[in-house]
Formats: sequence, C-alpha cells, structure tokens
Amino acid sequence: MLIHPAEARRQLREYADGEITNENLAHGALLISLEDNPRIDVEASLAALDDLAARAERRCVRGEPLVFRLGHLYAEMFDVDGYQGDTANYYDPRNAYLDEVIERKIGIPITLSIVFLHVAAKLGFTAFGVGLPGHYIVKVQFELNEVYVDPFHGGTTLTTAEIADLLRHMSGGATQLSPEHLRAWTGRETLVRVLGNLQSMWTRNGDPRKAQAARERMELLAE
Repeated sequence: MLIHPAEARRQLREYADGEITNENLAHGALLISLEDNPRIDVEASLAALDDLAARAERRCVRGEPLVFRLGHLYAEMFDVDGYQGDTANYYDPRNAYLDEVIERKIGIPITLSIVFLHVAAKLGFTAFGVGLPGHYIVKVQFELNEVYVDPFHGGTTLTTAEIADLLRHMSGGATQLSPEHLRAWTGRETLVRVLGNLQSMWTRNGDPRKAQAARERMELLAE
C-alpha cells in the first residue's frame, strides 16, 4: 500500500503528541522512514523486531540472572541476525531509515541502538539510549550496576574509561568525558537526532528537499 507523504507526516505528528518510550521508539523511527519511503510496511518491520525479541526470549530459562538474558539478546541480534555497523558507507541515508536497517541488518549507531532498545524492552530490561558526541550507545541498568553497550560494534560492552578514550579519540583530544555525556536520553531526543542525521546525509548527498523535510520533522518532534 502506498502512503502519501502528507499522510505519513500526519501520522508522525499524531505520534509526537503522545509519550515516546522504548516500547514505541521503533514505531516512531519507522514513521520517519514512511514519509520518504511510502511503500514500506511499518507493521511488518515491527513484526520482524518482535520476532527477534521472541527468539531471544525462547533462549531464556526461568530464574536465570538478568545478565544471561542480555547474552541471549546478543546471540540473536548479532550472531544469528548479524546486525552490524556500516563502516564502509557510514553516510548512506539507508543507514538512518529503520526499515532499511532491519532489512539489510546494517546501520549507524543510533538506528542499531533503536533495534537493541526495542528488543531490550520486550525482554524486561531497563535500558536507555545515550547520545555521546559523535556516537550513540545503550545503557542497561541492573540492580547494582549498569552496562554500556555499543550496538555499532557488535554489542561490545564499554567501561566508562573506554568511553572516555573513545570520546578523546573521536574529538582529537578536545572532548573529555563528563557525567552529562552518560545521561539517559529521551525517546524524543533520539528521534530528533535520527532526523538530524538524515538532514546531514541528504545535504551531503545533494538532495536539499529531503534535507529540508528532515529539518521540518525535527521541529515537529521538538515542539
């Protein structure tokens, strides 16, 4: 079914009027895709993510430590499905459209993190996106500690010292890690950043119309 861009924008506006959580974050990202890719099947993409979560759930054993469930998520997302970061064509706009990421199993840090957050929510984790300068990771909170996960690099876990090194490396030494860098991002902030990436990618690819449409939706979500 073909969805008119104006209808996709209306659906995004309606979505933006409500609460944005990890449970519906992927839906919001898919509505962003829908305006630029009117033939996508939003429900089919969500079903694919739910299937990923169900497969991870089937690996779980009643009463096992929560950290084991995290291992099951890793196994299905990274080992079975093979989700990975696109290091060869990072600025390909397809990496910022969640439907393309789900289909191709490749993306940028923020879209891969949205996949991870959706599945984590289904498995009962308390998890948040963390928007670092130039990168995006996930924070999973346990009763006594928290784990930082980098879905772009196959779900690698990072210590705060490693995150500090990462920031220093990416900024050429200009950025020092602070507590503000590690705060939990809201779903709304995350989707605004997805659109910021799209605006930058389409500008880089010479399509000012799509870049402007991304900017308009950033403003819509930020209202």
